[in-house]
Amino acid sequence: MEISQLDRISYSILLQETLELRQVLQSIVNSQDTIDNYDIFIPFLPLMSSVCLGWCDLFTKNGVKIEIPDIESYSSVRLLKNCRIGLKLYCDQRIGKATKQLKKNSEETYWLLKTDYNIFQRLVVSMLGQCDFGVFTINELPYGNTSQLFLYISDLINFERYKSLGVWETEARKVVFEFSKLLSQFINTIIDSFAKSNMIEKDSQIELVRFNFSYNDYFLIDEKRRNILKGDLPIEIQLQLFNILCQNNFIINVLPLVFQSDGLLYHRSRLQTYLVSVNTIKKIINKLPNEKYKMQLKEIVEIKEIYFDKDSVFRNNIFHYMIEGVDDSIFSIPEKYFYEFVEFNTRIEFNDFMQVISEEILKINKVIYKIVEFC
Repeated sequence: MEISQLDRISYSILLQETLELRQVLQSIVNSQDTIDNYDIFIPFLPLMSSVCLGWCDLFTKNGVKIEIPDIESYSSVRLLKNCRIGLKLYCDQRIGKATKQLKKNSEETYWLLKTDYNIFQRLVVSMLGQCDFGVFTINELPYGNTSQLFLYISDLINFERYKSLGVWETEARKVVFEFSKLLSQFINTIIDSFAKSNMIEKDSQIELVRFNFSYNDYFLIDEKRRNILKGDLPIEIQLQLFNILCQNNFIINVLPLVFQSDGLLYHRSRLQTYLVSVNTIKKIINKLPNEKYKMQLKEIVEIKEIYFDKDSVFRNNIFHYMIEGVDDSIFSIPEKYFYEFVEFNTRIEFNDFMQVISEEILKINKVIYKIVEFC
């Protein structure tokens, strides 16, 4: 089957992002730090999944059969789709359905937390309460939380199968490890197939210990003791906003500072997390019980609609790697295809547009901090 010029351009852009991702993975593998990589891999899974799904879609479109092994009884393709862009799954749903799922996951976690306790421990918990919500931070900025992991894998790892949190955590870590390993192998295969292994700096590594990483437990479900997400909005909506905040912080802080990512992977991820944030905010606006933050949030949505209309081809091509809806004549320089695509759609110089996106993400985060009262 003859490959179209747009598909060739799509391959070229995706390969650049895959090389960047492969370099990040190489740096993680080479790291000599004792910090648990599991913590930083949770928010990293959606990026890996997005790139791998991009290759699956491109191969399928061009009649190339591709098979990804399942992980035990779990469908790897389904895991990929669940993880891709993470919160996009929830911002695309009706806000009511999304928030109910988030609350359900939190309540099931709370139940599992107490399953391993003996009589004395249960007595202590009844008096002092049980922390049920974990938050990962870098330099005191939240970049991930335990709720996000459930968003990615809860459909495949049913809470009802397990009798204790310990068993669930063992299984979850196993799946995350095997899934990460599988994606890494898939990415390596792509790089080798295009004979691009020589473009990877084999000795690169990241030094996690020089960053202020921490983990803290909070009360969430226990309303009497809740010490996080104490704003005026329903807890489910606050949780969804907090997940967005964490994902934004991961993209604009952890990805460039820790993983040294500054190419197309970083740029596309910023655009994706920005669009996810605004789309969710747009749906939440009508659910706000008061006018306190409506004006600020509406201004954020209005800025987004200047560049991305409702049925925007630009928006669709940011989330999917098969470029469609544009003429291939807008592309001229292989190394600049993505930049040319963005500039064609925005009529703005690439760096100037990305500066607007970064400023808007910071604006979104600032409002969310106030709404959920995280400090």
